[in-house]
Amino acid sequence: MICQQIHHHFGDSATIWLFGSRLDDRKRGGDVDLYVEAAPHTLLDEIRCKINIEESLNMPVDLIVRQPVDRSLIARIAKTQGCRL
Repeated sequence: MICQQIHHHFGDSATIWLFGSRLDDRKRGGDVDLYVEAAPHTLLDEIRCKINIEESLNMPVDLIVRQPVDRSLIARIAKTQGCRL
């Protein structure tokens, strides 16, 4: 469902990583952390996607959407410590 919503809002070429506490079954993180690389899009696309995922999972979602050229710290953390979906 996560991948389906991401691709619906950002296109089939979007890449997705799950990172943070939800990767460890022993931890009970309070939200789902998602990092997405996608082509340029609108803020409204991000908001709609976040809301749809939160409603489906019935839990908060931290959705970070960046262009593939992003070299920020959060991009490096998500891509090296996260799990690509």
